[in-house]
Amino acid sequence: MKKIMRVFKVPDFLLKDCFYIVNQTRPDEAENLYHRLQIDVENRRHIMFCCNEDNFQFGFIKGSIDKNYRRGKIDYLFVDKKYQRNGVGGALLEAYEKHCVVNNVLEIFLYAVPTSQALNFYNKNGYVVNNDNYLMVKYFGR
Repeated sequence: MKKIMRVFKVPDFLLKDCFYIVNQTRPDEAENLYHRLQIDVENRRHIMFCCNEDNFQFGFIKGSIDKNYRRGKIDYLFVDKKYQRNGVGGALLEAYEKHCVVNNVLEIFLYAVPTSQALNFYNKNGYVVNNDNYLMVKYFGR
């Protein structure tokens, strides 16, 4: 059974799985993400959720919260190509959003990759394009 879980430590096997997932669609970002993911989650306290089953990773989301401005930011949301359009991305997004709401976040923003698949996914989940740079925002409690 697939489960969503919060990640506080990024072991090497998870780091390699995340690299593999990102490398499928954005190989130019995979190497940078590989070197930053552990640091961001473990030292900078970014929020990360993974969707997995029996230690196999289907996807992950990583973001942060600025408590001063009550704002969340999604850095990455990636799903293994074989498991896209099966609810994995939506479940990861929902887990991150719930975490943000519990932490009194009023808005979540991200810079979407300007593909129709990405824009449609976020739009379907309540995000709206806010400017020409594909900044998307979802508001809570306004």
